[in-house]
Amino acid sequence: MDYGRRKRGHSTDEDVEDFHRKRIAEVKLATVEKLMRGLSFQGSSSIELKLENLSYLLRDVRANLKEEILCLLVSCVGEHPGHTSAYATFVGLLNVGCSEFGAECMVFMVQKLYEFLCSREWSKCQAIVHFLVNLYNCKVVSSSSLLNFLAGFVSECENQSDPDDEADSGPQTRRDWLAFCVLSALPFVGKDLQLKAGFERLMITLQIYIKKRCALHATMLSVWPNSEQEDKLELLWQQVDTMQQQQWAEPEHQLIPRPYLAFDRTLSESLPHCLPNFEVPPHEQGCSYPPTRVSFRIFSYERDDLQLPSPLRIERHLLEVQILDMLHCHHLERRVCADSLLSYAASKPQLSVHHSIVEVILGEMLQLPSSQWITLNYGSILVELCKRQPDKIPQVVEQAADILFARLDSMSVACFDRLVNWLSHHISNFGFLWHWKKWSQSFTFQVDTSATKFQPMVVFLAELLKKCLRLSYHQRIVEIQPDIPAGVLPPAPLPHLKFTDELLPGAMLSRNLLEAMRSKQSCPEKIISLLSGPSDVGLLLKINVFTQNCIYLGSKSFSHTFAILAKYHSVFKNLSAGDSERQHAILKGIFEVWVDSEHFRFVVAEKLLRMEVLESRCIVSWIFGPLMRKELSKMYIWELLHSTVRWVKNLQRRNAVVEVDSPSGTDYVVTGILLDIVHRFVKALRSAPVEQEKSEERYWFNWVLGRLQETLFIYADDYKKMSSKLVKISEETELRGDISKTIQGFLAYVM
Repeated sequence: MDYGRRKRGHSTDEDVEDFHRKRIAEVKLATVEKLMRGLSFQGSSSIELKLENLSYLLRDVRANLKEEILCLLVSCVGEHPGHTSAYATFVGLLNVGCSEFGAECMVFMVQKLYEFLCSREWSKCQAIVHFLVNLYNCKVVSSSSLLNFLAGFVSECENQSDPDDEADSGPQTRRDWLAFCVLSALPFVGKDLQLKAGFERLMITLQIYIKKRCALHATMLSVWPNSEQEDKLELLWQQVDTMQQQQWAEPEHQLIPRPYLAFDRTLSESLPHCLPNFEVPPHEQGCSYPPTRVSFRIFSYERDDLQLPSPLRIERHLLEVQILDMLHCHHLERRVCADSLLSYAASKPQLSVHHSIVEVILGEMLQLPSSQWITLNYGSILVELCKRQPDKIPQVVEQAADILFARLDSMSVACFDRLVNWLSHHISNFGFLWHWKKWSQSFTFQVDTSATKFQPMVVFLAELLKKCLRLSYHQRIVEIQPDIPAGVLPPAPLPHLKFTDELLPGAMLSRNLLEAMRSKQSCPEKIISLLSGPSDVGLLLKINVFTQNCIYLGSKSFSHTFAILAKYHSVFKNLSAGDSERQHAILKGIFEVWVDSEHFRFVVAEKLLRMEVLESRCIVSWIFGPLMRKELSKMYIWELLHSTVRWVKNLQRRNAVVEVDSPSGTDYVVTGILLDIVHRFVKALRSAPVEQEKSEERYWFNWVLGRLQETLFIYADDYKKMSSKLVKISEETELRGDISKTIQGFLAYVM
């Protein structure tokens, strides 16, 4: 007897067959998923061949596969909105053999549209609207039900007598988004629907809404406020209207993908279905919608060497949208993103797609009120593009940088830091080689004269070199940039201890402190006793002397600085004691030692804030104090300000004791510091003398006013909660018109 053999359960033929069926279904579903996701990527196979293979594999849609296929479909459409026509063709081909599947697909997608609207996933909503429109082209949806759906989608835009009336339909941004969804879908179906009942009324509804809506935000959101940057919704209407006047002529260069045309005979045999009735869910209090945008153009379509469609033609919109789709899909994978963009450019050799790619990326990076991703994300994609196609992209990037540099005088200050951060990162990837001489020669004045030190080109070049210095070292920057004017090139970042001059008050105390701090027996208690001893030196000067000694001893590196700050943390806490003047003395000591290194100033001040030696309110008052007035055109000051606010927000979040959803849960600490910042902005701007254009004071005023706008943008959600206070500030009678206009323009945008 075989005692080691286990007794197995008996399997029936039915169980085995059931197992095989399940296994086959799993393999088939995995293959279907691979093929469906493959519709979103260009490869060696054409889209038509992929669709043929997919439809053949699913020629008999089993009931147990329908749910998985529909879930896959909504996932693919949401993730790859630029390929909705391919997925609609896939459904159309299945609808020919299984009409029931086509009907179920429509109901499922409309239900998902409602869910995405409720969950505020706006990009997925727009993708589904485009998908449903493309289903009409694939003979899955009837024309009458599609027109009813589109009319219902923009019903809130109809008969809107007051664009600011939010009682029923919510804010204007909601209606703008609904109108944009429908307008952006019309180029796909306008030619076929133009003679259908209801289409003319749909177009009239959109036309009236576009003309009646308020577009005051366009100036506020313009990268160049003095130039005409058109509102994107108005521009899209003009493009669609131009297309309508041309009898919906097909855009050139196959900019509208229509893979279903290859299956026209097959699709004509299918049975169209009626879309179910659909109502957009009502507006909910506190719901925010995709912000309104303005167009961004740096390359002129009129240039002889460029083949770009006119901004008023739908081709320009389609070209930019398809580039944007690839950016949104692959922005976290720079290599995949670069490959996709370059493949797209290669497929359109008649157009200057490379220029459009650079323009779109820079437009996204510089968009106001804020970019969707960090500046480094856009920069890394541009670097990858340059490396993968070095014969074309670097030249386009240089052209774009030259145009932006030439237009700095009129550029919004809110975009300034992003431009500096991007370009410094970009040229650091190419050995800091740049046409510095060419830019330096654009200065027609002496850089070190007081009348021009706030001129935008001078400030930009100085800040760019400082950022390059952070990414390299001083001697290298000096060697590779011999043509930079001396007034712009940053000095060597060396520390300065002013108390080496023995004639200065506090010099003796400084020498004693240095000896004590350098000895092996040094400890915080010994330093405190030295500072507390009898002396003719005042307390504020003692604090300044001690701070300078600490910073000077730790000046070798950030690590050395942090170590000595940690060692004497208790001394700093004892000296600062929550007093503004004492903390200002600490800041003054830091800034005097690092007079030639703004980076060290920022890092050390931020470190002491996190060590709770300095208070946020004291840093804010220091930034807007008289000693810092001339520094307000420099980036590091605003880096410090925003780092301080972030610290306060994080601290308050950790210490919050109120319910998040409670109406009384307003962050009073954050509100307090943000309101204080606005008051200090207004006070600084109000005290500035009214001077003529291109004077030192006028340049300074423009820089600080621009920083006010930038601050309002960065903390827009917080400032929206205190709108009544901002209204009161903007209505002060003695306030200059520029200041009031900036605050009121911001309020008009967010409310």
